[in-house]
Amino acid sequence: MAKGQKSSATAGTRKKNARKAAVAAPGHPTSSAVPVTKPPKNAGKGSKREMREARKREKVYVPPVKPAPPQLDPLDTTGLARILPPDLVVVLRNLGKKDAVTKTKALEELSKWVDGAAKEPSDARDKDYVGGEKTNAIVEMLPVWLHRVPVLFTHPARRVRFLAGSLQTALVRLPPTRSALVRWIEDQASQVELETVLGTWAMLAHDVDRGVADVGERALTEFVGSSSTLVASLPCITLTPSILSDLLSFAYRAVLDPAGLHASLNPVAAPIDPVSTPQAKKSGRYVPPPTVEPRSQITPTQDSLKAGDTPGEESEDDRSGRLRASALGAVRWILGTLPTTDAIGILLLQPVSPHLSSSDFWSCLHPGPTCPFTSPERSSMTGDDGESGVHAGPCFGYSQPQVRRAAWTLVASLLDGRKGPLPPDILHIMSSAILRSAWVETDTGVRGVLVKPLLMFLKEYPQAWTIDAERALNKYGDVEHGQDDEVDEEEPEDESESEAEDNVNADRTNETDSMVEGHLTLSSPAFHEFLGFLEMGCAGSMAEGYPLVLVIVAGIPRRVLPLSLTSPHISQLLDALWAPFYARLLPERRAAAAWLRALLECTAFIVKQVCEVRAIVETGVVKSKRKDYEQEDVAMERQQARSLLVRQFDALWDALATRALRVDTTEASGTIATTLDRLNKIGEDLFNAAFDAIAEKMSKNEERSLSFAPMLLYVFNKTFASNTLAGYRTRGLLDKYVSSVIQSTEAALQEEKEVKEVMAEVEPLIHLMDTFGLQLFENDEFASRINELFSAHSIVLLQSSPASVISYLKHSSAIGSSLDRTQLFWTNLLTSIASHVSSFPTSVEQMTSAKPLFLPLLAATQKGSLPDHLHGVSDAMDTLIAKSLDYSVESSSGVVAEDIINGILSAYSFFISPKGLATVTDALSQSITTYAESMLDIAGIPPFGITVTIDPPATSATRALSFTRRLIDAGHQMAGDRAVELFVAVGLLAFIIPSPGGEDYGSVEGVEDAKAIWESLFVKKREAAEEMQQVVSALLKERLRKNIANGEILSRPDHIIRSLLRGIPGLEVDILVDILPSRSDVDAILEDLPGSAVSPSLALIDDTIPTTPSSEDASYYPIADPGDAPILPLHPYGRVASALLTYLSSVRTKALAHLWALRHIMIFGVYLTEYVHIGDERSPVFGGKLYTRPGGDPIALARRDIARELLGKAQALATYLLGRVEEGIHARAVGALLNDKSGAEEGGLAPFIVEVVRKSIEGDTVRDALVLRKVLQHLFVDATREDADLWLVLVRRFERAAPQTAIAILASIVGYAPEPLKLDRYRNELAATLLGVKPEDAETVGLKYLRLLSASAPDPNSEVVFLPQHRAVNVMRACQTWIAEGDEDASEELESAMTLIFRHVAPILENVPGSHWEFIWDVVENNLEVCSLQEADTLATLGRTLQLVITIEELVTTNKPLREGWERRRKTIFALIKKIIIVDTREMPYSDPRAICRELAMSIVENMPSSMIDEKTLVTMCHLLADKSPEVQKMGYHLLQSAASKFTEHLVIEAGVDTEGTFKCELPEELLAVLRQDLGIGEGFDEDMPDSRNLEVSGCLLAWMVVFDLFIGASLKVRSGYVNHLRSLDIISQYFIPNIFDILGLLDGKNAFKLDMWSVDAFYLDAYDPADFLSLRLLAAHLYHRALVTVPALIRSWISDRTDKQLHTRITNYTSTHFSPEIIKAELMLIRQPPESSELSSTENLSIKISSALNEVTASYLVDEQPLELSIRMPNDWPLQPLVVRETKKVGISDEKWKAWMVGVTQIVWQHNGRIIDGLTLFAKNVSLHFAGQVECAICYSIISVMDASLPKKPCRTCKNRFHASCLYKWFKSSHSSSCPLCRSNII
Repeated sequence: MAKGQKSSATAGTRKKNARKAAVAAPGHPTSSAVPVTKPPKNAGKGSKREMREARKREKVYVPPVKPAPPQLDPLDTTGLARILPPDLVVVLRNLGKKDAVTKTKALEELSKWVDGAAKEPSDARDKDYVGGEKTNAIVEMLPVWLHRVPVLFTHPARRVRFLAGSLQTALVRLPPTRSALVRWIEDQASQVELETVLGTWAMLAHDVDRGVADVGERALTEFVGSSSTLVASLPCITLTPSILSDLLSFAYRAVLDPAGLHASLNPVAAPIDPVSTPQAKKSGRYVPPPTVEPRSQITPTQDSLKAGDTPGEESEDDRSGRLRASALGAVRWILGTLPTTDAIGILLLQPVSPHLSSSDFWSCLHPGPTCPFTSPERSSMTGDDGESGVHAGPCFGYSQPQVRRAAWTLVASLLDGRKGPLPPDILHIMSSAILRSAWVETDTGVRGVLVKPLLMFLKEYPQAWTIDAERALNKYGDVEHGQDDEVDEEEPEDESESEAEDNVNADRTNETDSMVEGHLTLSSPAFHEFLGFLEMGCAGSMAEGYPLVLVIVAGIPRRVLPLSLTSPHISQLLDALWAPFYARLLPERRAAAAWLRALLECTAFIVKQVCEVRAIVETGVVKSKRKDYEQEDVAMERQQARSLLVRQFDALWDALATRALRVDTTEASGTIATTLDRLNKIGEDLFNAAFDAIAEKMSKNEERSLSFAPMLLYVFNKTFASNTLAGYRTRGLLDKYVSSVIQSTEAALQEEKEVKEVMAEVEPLIHLMDTFGLQLFENDEFASRINELFSAHSIVLLQSSPASVISYLKHSSAIGSSLDRTQLFWTNLLTSIASHVSSFPTSVEQMTSAKPLFLPLLAATQKGSLPDHLHGVSDAMDTLIAKSLDYSVESSSGVVAEDIINGILSAYSFFISPKGLATVTDALSQSITTYAESMLDIAGIPPFGITVTIDPPATSATRALSFTRRLIDAGHQMAGDRAVELFVAVGLLAFIIPSPGGEDYGSVEGVEDAKAIWESLFVKKREAAEEMQQVVSALLKERLRKNIANGEILSRPDHIIRSLLRGIPGLEVDILVDILPSRSDVDAILEDLPGSAVSPSLALIDDTIPTTPSSEDASYYPIADPGDAPILPLHPYGRVASALLTYLSSVRTKALAHLWALRHIMIFGVYLTEYVHIGDERSPVFGGKLYTRPGGDPIALARRDIARELLGKAQALATYLLGRVEEGIHARAVGALLNDKSGAEEGGLAPFIVEVVRKSIEGDTVRDALVLRKVLQHLFVDATREDADLWLVLVRRFERAAPQTAIAILASIVGYAPEPLKLDRYRNELAATLLGVKPEDAETVGLKYLRLLSASAPDPNSEVVFLPQHRAVNVMRACQTWIAEGDEDASEELESAMTLIFRHVAPILENVPGSHWEFIWDVVENNLEVCSLQEADTLATLGRTLQLVITIEELVTTNKPLREGWERRRKTIFALIKKIIIVDTREMPYSDPRAICRELAMSIVENMPSSMIDEKTLVTMCHLLADKSPEVQKMGYHLLQSAASKFTEHLVIEAGVDTEGTFKCELPEELLAVLRQDLGIGEGFDEDMPDSRNLEVSGCLLAWMVVFDLFIGASLKVRSGYVNHLRSLDIISQYFIPNIFDILGLLDGKNAFKLDMWSVDAFYLDAYDPADFLSLRLLAAHLYHRALVTVPALIRSWISDRTDKQLHTRITNYTSTHFSPEIIKAELMLIRQPPESSELSSTENLSIKISSALNEVTASYLVDEQPLELSIRMPNDWPLQPLVVRETKKVGISDEKWKAWMVGVTQIVWQHNGRIIDGLTLFAKNVSLHFAGQVECAICYSIISVMDASLPKKPCRTCKNRFHASCLYKWFKSSHSSSCPLCRSNII
């Protein structure tokens, strides 16, 4: 049937034919949608192929597409382009552009225009208001805007639609434009314009984009009806019926043909088909147009993309979907505006009823690609190959969820009751559309929308199922209403369509009749789709879909779903309901519960409906209609209903009992109970059938979910009343089930089965008790049996099923009379547990066995499952817990019991009695207290290096803290003495012992537990806790006070003070009052220390210190040994001073108020200064001589760093407090001292100064004098000459009574104050006094005045003259007299004081000849002989002597007479100094004076005469390179450089005279020891290295410099000896290369040192700084360069052994880039300018040619005018790659000999680390000797040996051949014989 043609049969006829077809094939829907058509009249003529070809030959004329009429722009037609502003015209023209970006910008510009118009002053109430300039322009341009609006409102770009809607809203809200719009709609707009503008506006208001829709809806609502936000007088439009009809037509057209709508809004010119014009051949005969393939019609849809779409923005399908969704929304809005009167509504719907009744329109509901409810007559009839076929129509909702959502929303709007019932024609189409679309919907969002309209429709029109079924029988071929039907010639017209409609709608009233009379069931495709919907689990929306199933099933007519159990539809429905379960589509509990309710509800509904229908039959209501209906059929139907229930409940029980259906048992039980209650109301036999099925299943006890049966019985018991049949049946079943459970449990326990078997038998009992709880125990019989059961088998039940014991305790205690019985059971249970655990022999076994018994009970206490009235009163359990606690705390394996103890203590009231709790508390308190006291003794100490044993260990204390916290958190309040000690210990562990600064050391485990315990007393308010808080606070402060002043412990006082400064919660502490000792106590501690126990070596640094050792004992007070811990061992005074320093440095305001503490801090600073300079050698505060360590020891370095840090803090605090010098303080202080006043009334610093001076005068100790000097250093910063004179008066006053104090004041005046006027006179007085001192008083009076005189000496570099020349001569005469006329030798201190004076007077006596110079030199020699670096007490004298020598060396450079006398003594003195330098000080304790002496000595011997340097100098002075002074290292290298030359020279001589070959040329062992230092390869070298490590690296590098210096001037034999020695020791590979490459950053390659701007062939040591990392890297690069030149073979060997290819490549590239060019250049330069001693320059007939570009050297030797040439080429990465040695010209030499010569050249350079010049020299010697008649060696075929450059001198007595000694030795060694290699005779 051709498209567009209609069947001639009426609708009634077609329905009748469909019924007949259904009778012929009942229950089978039509399988094909192809309509039965009449065969053509010539059906029997011709074959099918001929007919098909005939149809192909048929030509169908396809008319061309009519071009769309052009749409003229109002800008041009109305002349607005000349009226409007040009800028606005440009904007309006841009609105017509196709580009979306251009449109967007134009809309934004136009919005600015409208906004500007809105801002113009206006009065909306003034009727005569015309508007401003912009407003008038906007009103004038409205025709253009309205012309563009439809395109903008439907534009693909969302931004364009949004801006257009916003702009429309602005225009509507602008009164002039609003009025103009109203006038345009009412008077000017045509029908097409009106429906286009308003239609697209309505579509915009329902756009798929929510933002766009809101904007459009706001504008449309404000324009159509008045809004409260607008002025009431603003005009609005009213949608009249005609306008609404036009809008509906527009919207429907948009739904049906969105592409056409788009094409009409965006017209394009029709294409011109070139083949449409007839053509003629040249002969003139007419030729018809050529046939072309029939192409699809050129519709606006196909060219719509060209019309207005932006490529890439929106496809055609997406655009169609968007327009359809908007149009459907517009339809819904239009229908919503219709009047609510039915008559008017029907009138309005009449013109558009063909659209509402159009299957194409309602295909918007269907998600499939084809519409199943479309009539075949409306389908396409053209196949792919031209054959006729039938295809279902396309679906508008396919792949367009937004269209389907809009369509379902429209359905809900149509079903609004205010619109009245749907017309029959619309109802017919909607029935099929809704039912065929709802069940196959796949989109979740659409399913959420369709539920409400679907239910409304089925509720309002239940006959829809029948309508759709009948339409399906007719293949949906009914004629749409409103169209003329053709008359069927074959069927009478007496059956009208209205009659058929009545037959279809008569379903509800005749349902019973149809079933009884046997009317046939309609086959409904919608019903089958509904079953598929159920099979798929409501299409995935189970929780939302299953609650609606019963509503839907109940509304299905009986003709579609006959309620007969014999009908397959019922079984199909139930199978569909069960399908999701069997397909495992019910994973969620919520979905499973919904499915269960739907299944049981549908089952109950089906049974009820079947029984009710049969009941009607049984009562005889319809017996008149069915006479032959028998009672047996009714009984059979009833039996089938019972069977159905049994099957369903059996299957349901299996699903629930096996946990296949995962649903909450309570909810499932409730649902089943509700269903049974419904069945009981229908009939008791039905209830009994279902109940019996459940009871039978329950009696088999096959359920896997043991909780289901008890819960089901519990819900039944609660739901069904006891006086009903259901209640009676439930009671019986419950009793039976309980008895069975108890019986099986008793049997399992009596038979002593395995644990798993007992557990399986007890599980039902547990679920039974947990489910029924108190109800079970109200039964006396059950309670009696269960009590006996648990009492007899408590341990077995606890082991096998702990849950049963917990359940029993929980539920049996619910009755008041059972409390005592439960407590007795609990006590017996605890006792049994303790007895069972104690039966095991070891603690580990006991804890292991106790764990499974305790853990379930502990878990029950945490969950609150145990009754609160249970208490622990078992002595056996108390004993077990105490034992377990001790084991857990003390044993290293106590972690086994830790979980048990934690749980018991968290619920201690259940397990422990009050007595046992006291025992536990005491044990925990003792463990924590002991640990805290031990940890307090080492608070702040790093854990490594401590030899103190902590008992108990940290793990035990940590567990004890954890247990205590558990106990307190559980509510236990601790009290008594033990509690006080516990809280004190906890406070120490929580706040004092842990490191306050976050260091890695000094921390303690269990800090959080300790804090929690402390806060339970001091933070959390407890009753009666104030008294305990006071006691704990006092005791804690007392402990800390004692700790601060206790020198026998190792704890750091500064650590404790910092901890207290952080604060302790709930505790107020005044550190000065509560923790630190009082002023008097500190003074008393200081008095016990010797005041003069200061190292005399410090006199070299401070001249005021005497050089005589103190006779006071400095080590009588015991100080704790810190071992290897990097801390300072402190005397009690040091501990107190350290604490004071830490506190006052942190709280400086307290320091200002307590200046008395500053003196102690400065005294502590004196001791610290001594420690920093000389370590702990003699200090009474830092350990005395017990802890002397080498200077390089890391512990010593760490302690010195700590002392240096403390010294810095002390100096900073002193500077802060003494930096505020008051005016006139000098006069007040000196006046108070001279008048014996305290100066306290003065206030400020004066009393403090007076106290310091008096303390110094009282004891006149070195310590107090040094403190005074530090104070005066700060005080003299702003002093004047007058102030200095005042203090000089004080010096004169106390020079006899307190000489040390006077010396300190005098030195301070000279060093820090301006030169006073009276000081010069005082110096002369002191010098004059010396002449009057008798020799016997020299050691006392003379020494005192010498020290005073030296203290008054000015700086040698100042302009102040120390003494007049005659005074200086008198001083020297006095000293000579003392020495010459003294009875005994002068003491060392006197000579040291003289030496100091000599240094000051030597420049004065420079030009004064006399015996005093010989006296000075005698004193110098004597001091150098007596003093040494080993003796610390002589270091000051040694240093002063060396300084005097340096001064003399400076003086003799300009004084010839003095130089002549000095030269006579110089060698002796230098020899003594050299002897001092030789001493190795590396193992000596660190001492700054010793380092100063070594530097002074090195500066002297640096210019030592070469005659004093011999071959032994290198050996004896190698240790200088490892010195810790950078200056010593540098000066030592200069000295060793000269010594290396002497050493090599000595070896060359010895090797030259060694004829036996026994002399070995080896490096000194002392130098090798320095080279073998471990520099920490792999740790990396960077700029942050400490100075100590920099010095280590520097010393090692300088040692390698000495090694390579040894090669300079060495002979070939010596060089070979050096190389062989290095190779045998493998020192290059193990130490040199790794160290050098690590410093250069080549090992990891991440930070390779860049040498682009540096030269590596030279290194200037004068600019070298060992502390500078850059200097170290440059020195390392220079060393690598020297190694490549000196020992390249060893470097190559190491590199070739590397397996890391990346490292090999990195080193090669680095070498070839930065080192090889310089080495090659140096080699060529050496050959170009050879040394004078080189044989290369003296050999005749030899010429050398050099090619710098090719790195090649050619040696040419002339023999009878014939050249003999040899070429050597160096590669670019020389010396890492071998040379290329080749012959250029060979004359008169055999190949064997020439090859031997080439090999010799290669070996001497490549293998023996020779230079290129050495190879050329060897070649020249071989050639010259060959032609001179010299015989070559018969082994190496060379004349010159490559090993030692010797000639073949060892002859064979038999064959007379000569050999090299080295070749012969190698032959003997390899052949293991002493025979001749040629004649085999014995040579030796």
